Amino acid sequence: MTRTESREILTDLRAIPKHMIEAWNRGDAAGFAHACTDTTDFIAFEGTHLVGREGIIAFHQPLFDSVLAGSRLHGDVRFVRLLGADWAIIHAYVDVVLPGHVRPSPGRTSMQLFVVHRELGEWRIEAVQNCRQVTLERQLLLDDIDSLPSRAQELLAQLLGAIPNEV
Repeated sequence: MTRTESREILTDLRAIPKHMIEAWNRGDAAGFAHACTDTTDFIAFEGTHLVGREGIIAFHQPLFDSVLAGSRLHGDVRFVRLLGADWAIIHAYVDVVLPGHVRPSPGRTSMQLFVVHRELGEWRIEAVQNCRQVTLERQLLLDDIDSLPSRAQELLAQLLGAIPNEV
């Protein structure tokens, strides 16, 4: 493979997550899942296992039409590694800006690991693992909250919901 061919492949691979970010920002689940196959395994940020392009669309479009309407992703590719002539992994990250906010929510920074395969000249996503990036301190806080009795968790949620965002 020539240096130019290698550069073109890396450019094509880096474009995959970028196109997904652009589709998210349009609220377009079909565009978001465009590079996926009918059998893509997609693990969503909270652990839901989605299978295939249609499953990914069915999961995301209702979110884009409701709680995530107007949300924005900002992100990039951290690295691409070719595993062979037609296989690669892509590691990317995104920050989520929720509707009505101007800055990303630190608790919503995610990283993704893509496994992609080239077939008939096109790179397609075979698998995605999307997971939240949390600090050890934040995880310990979540563990403490999870250890509270149910009623205390409800009261804490009400208290947190009453605090204005500007604080």
